[in-house]
Amino acid sequence: MTVWLAAALGLIVAAILFAERQPGPHRLFRWLPVPLWCYALPLLAAELGWLPRDPAPYRLLTDQLLPVALALLLLGADLPAVMRTGARALLAALVGAVGIVVGTAMGVVLLRPFLPPDAWKGAGALAGTWTGGTMNLLALRSLLAMPDPLFAPLILVDAVIAYGWMALLIAGSGFQRPLNRWLRASAVTDAAEPPSILQAARTMPSRARSLLCCGVAAMALALGSRLAARHLPSSLLVSSAAGWTVLLVTTGALALSLAPPVRRVAGHGAVLGYPLLYLVLAATGAQARLDALWSTPAWLVLGLLVMLVHGALLLLAGRALRIPLGTLATASQANIGGVVSGPLVGAVYHRSLAPVGLLLAVAGNAVGTYLGLLAASLAKMI
Repeated sequence: MTVWLAAALGLIVAAILFAERQPGPHRLFRWLPVPLWCYALPLLAAELGWLPRDPAPYRLLTDQLLPVALALLLLGADLPAVMRTGARALLAALVGAVGIVVGTAMGVVLLRPFLPPDAWKGAGALAGTWTGGTMNLLALRSLLAMPDPLFAPLILVDAVIAYGWMALLIAGSGFQRPLNRWLRASAVTDAAEPPSILQAARTMPSRARSLLCCGVAAMALALGSRLAARHLPSSLLVSSAAGWTVLLVTTGALALSLAPPVRRVAGHGAVLGYPLLYLVLAATGAQARLDALWSTPAWLVLGLLVMLVHGALLLLAGRALRIPLGTLATASQANIGGVVSGPLVGAVYHRSLAPVGLLLAVAGNAVGTYLGLLAASLAKMI
């Protein structure tokens, strides 16, 4: 049963990735991103009876594949390159992340009558994806042992908020001159051009050998973390061995990525990591139910409150530190949107900000899970 389901979900993900690369529907995928399709299509297939409703095989797939996908994506994270993007860009990203964490906790308190009892878990997952990305959202789902009805609306909320915010930031590029006057900053960025990804790729070993090494290292790290997780105690935040496995894999992969040889070899890991991550997302969608989406309005209001706090803090910090609007917008979208939309927004403001947006988004992937845990802890305490 599990093998058959993995094959069926794999075909759905492969079809989505193939369609996304075609010239015709490119704009459609820009506004309705691949993760949303990978979640929504299996959900609809399960609702129509084309996929079974039994959650056991889907949970088995998730528990087995998510740690490997996280390891593949994080082993090649170039954190030293992030530190070379410029002090003001890093500070803007940090202020933006603080705004998301604080805004999430405040939003849960204000909207508590309209949110489910365990809303602090969903808020932590949203904070994780808005400081990191989809992989952090899925990691936090396992870490916080989030029930399916609570998780179901979060994918839709993430897509609506992230792409609505992106549209607002792109529109803001037409008002750079007056806004930079208010910020007391020059429109020219001081960010240094980080090393080109293409240049880094030329120094890597052959692609096939690199992919093989990445796969073996990721599986070894996932297996070792799973064995160690069995001996760790449960807590309010990490209540299961699966949650500890995710946390150990994340921390171990980031620690290993600090070694340049590991980082060079693992540079191609995303080629395998993202399809595995989308397969986990498809298995998650197949477990969800459409009636859970009725709770979306309250979550959307929460998202709007978070964006309000996030944007206000960024503007105040930008004025105090004279950070130009382009740097603020790039850091903001790197937080909210991730590795795809961060560089796009940066390039709208200044061509040198595109690689900065990419590296800041990579840094967000590295710390998003921890920041999501922090936001969940704050929301629960308050």
